Amino acid sequence: MMQAGFLKSFCWIIIFLLTELSAFPQKEKMISREVLLDKIEGYWIGQCVGNFMGFPFEGTSLEEPLDIFVDRYYQFDDDQSLMINRKDLRGYCPVVINWLEGAFSDDDTDIEFVTLHALEKYGLDITYPEITEMWKSHINRKIWCANRTARNLMDTGLIPPATGSKLNNENWYQIDPQLVNEIWSMVYPGMIRKSSSMAEWGARITSDDWGIHPTLAYAVMYSAAIFESDVNKLVNMVLPFIPDTSPFKEGLTDVIAWHKQYPDWKQTRKLIFDKYYRYRKGQYQAPVSDVSALSNGLFGIMAILYGGGDFVKTTGIAVSAGLDCDNQAATCAGLIGVMHGASAIPERLTLGMSGTQVWDKAFNDTYINFTRDGLPSYNRISEISERILKLAEAGILSQGGKILIREGRINYLINTEQ
Repeated sequence: MMQAGFLKSFCWIIIFLLTELSAFPQKEKMISREVLLDKIEGYWIGQCVGNFMGFPFEGTSLEEPLDIFVDRYYQFDDDQSLMINRKDLRGYCPVVINWLEGAFSDDDTDIEFVTLHALEKYGLDITYPEITEMWKSHINRKIWCANRTARNLMDTGLIPPATGSKLNNENWYQIDPQLVNEIWSMVYPGMIRKSSSMAEWGARITSDDWGIHPTLAYAVMYSAAIFESDVNKLVNMVLPFIPDTSPFKEGLTDVIAWHKQYPDWKQTRKLIFDKYYRYRKGQYQAPVSDVSALSNGLFGIMAILYGGGDFVKTTGIAVSAGLDCDNQAATCAGLIGVMHGASAIPERLTLGMSGTQVWDKAFNDTYINFTRDGLPSYNRISEISERILKLAEAGILSQGGKILIREGRINYLINTEQ
């Protein structure tokens, strides 16, 4: 009788454990080659869209958001009362893109273009001396802020992470790393820990301390967005990856709370600006800058939450919030592109620059590089995406994943490291 009772209890324990374990997320998740490629294309094309939507308004609005909600491409000949960059390329994006018959390079994409070539040359175990060699060979102009300082330091013989250290780089706190390291989450899709680790590796080329924390946040969200489409969950996934002492961690918790409290993103925008543009805590005072990683990074989080996964709404908020808006718009638009794939990006923003279809493929399937020396000028976006996918296959295998053929189709079993 006692033995029967023991066996019965043991069986109930086994059933309980199996039930509980089944409630946890699967460590390995499957995605088809077609879907992953569409998400990689969404990342690249989305960043281009956000960049070009934000370019005309970059740096034009500080204290307040823009007077309009940006949901299309603006340029020099729009309403003259609008504060548009009319004295340089930024106010002429539609003209230039139509003339080139394709998207063109800017630091939102072209430094990742260099990273792509670097990984193809040296492999996924690339070292700081190797990435330094690639920067010195290909990144010599059209760079600013922390990127510019890091590149200058390389000419003195320094290599990362010394080039990003606050001891050497006076611009360590600026926005640069969060807009040039999203590629790591495509190389390690769905592998959040590895993506964030490599994004931090990349961020330390130019930045230090809390200046790299927004980069970690976007790396987590980009990688997680391969399988997750709830923006609230994505933002909350970031929290364990940011140190508790970070002002960006404090900002994250504030923005999450404000999003729940205020239905209008402009109210949250005001609260972010008032507290974090000139951030102080105790004796500590953060550097103040229109291109600070802190305020701009939090504007991006705000856009993601209030955008609710909608491409135009998310990108529009990121641009309309102001500050260094082309960069945060590119990052946010790329994230939604990963979440839903390139096929979900509105065609009026990709098949023509004025809402009328001109091309059959996004930006005529063309990416013109005129900023990164010694690399191909004329590129197919589809080929860039395929090259990133090839690296992703290596990344998936390196982290214990598998490539499977089912019914004649390629699928990837990804170790999500949960």
